[in-house]
Amino acid sequence: MFGRSSNHVAGCLLVTCSGLWVGCSTAPVVQSDRDSESQTVFHQLAELEVASDRLYESIVDQADVAGYSHQLEVESELADPFTSPEMERIARSFARSLRVMLFDLAPADFWENHLAQYYASKLSAAEARWLVRRYSSEILTSTSRVQELRWNFVTDRLPDLLPAVRAQSQRLQISNEAMVPTLLPGDRVITHRAAYHAAEPQRGDIVVYRYPDENGTLFLQRVIGVPGDRIDIRNQVVSVNEEAVAESYAQHTDRSSMAGNVRDNFGPMTVPPDTYFVLGDNREESLDSRFLGPINKEYILGQVRFIYWSVDPNTRTPRWDRLDQPVR
Repeated sequence: MFGRSSNHVAGCLLVTCSGLWVGCSTAPVVQSDRDSESQTVFHQLAELEVASDRLYESIVDQADVAGYSHQLEVESELADPFTSPEMERIARSFARSLRVMLFDLAPADFWENHLAQYYASKLSAAEARWLVRRYSSEILTSTSRVQELRWNFVTDRLPDLLPAVRAQSQRLQISNEAMVPTLLPGDRVITHRAAYHAAEPQRGDIVVYRYPDENGTLFLQRVIGVPGDRIDIRNQVVSVNEEAVAESYAQHTDRSSMAGNVRDNFGPMTVPPDTYFVLGDNREESLDSRFLGPINKEYILGQVRFIYWSVDPNTRTPRWDRLDQPVR
């Protein structure tokens, strides 16, 4: 029934969250030559599958949760192995991570377009119309045609499509205290690498950028000022365009120092074109635009979106309450 083994799909899904692509094909999807009216009905059926979460659930069903859990144990050097209830929490977390990486960060209409192409190669327009009309009842039947097509798509086409989706995201581990309390050492996050391909960073975004030196060090910090903004810091209070910013996310571990210290007193300065003024939330422990200057957009690699795993580096125990948290 399936063009590829479910083990191959599970392996590709495991490496999706591992940041590796060994063994996943990148062969192009074959497109069918149908008129535009016929293509519309295939797309309607694809939209129903994506909107109902049936496609997502089928992908999760083939995920290698056991392999993912074992990898987390090994990489995190945990003090104790996972218990059965913890394995269940890992499974739920893994499913939510897959949603973020494969659906939330996918290009617009990515799954709908590829699924519609697949339907066009397997169904007549009349068959597709019939499935659209009967979709609500068809998805409730385990032996339905739409379910057979869905599972065939997951096993036949998913390994070919994963690299394109995976290229939208990147996994990073937090190793310093610059963004405490928003991000803690030991947090592992998913970043959206394509967030600024067709958009500009906004105030409040937490971005990852590569500092333009010989080491190319990665930084994760919050955008405070965009091009044209006038930045002023006085006694640790940040003002943008002459208005003090309410910073509920910021942490201060030391009192304000003398006026000449740029850590607590900076500017005023106007953010130049194509650059962004960024600060760490943990203001006394962050090397940011107060010291490095505004960051050119060409060095910004993406936006931090989601915490998928977290381990206390001192106790080597998971921070379960931080899993599956959007980053704001």
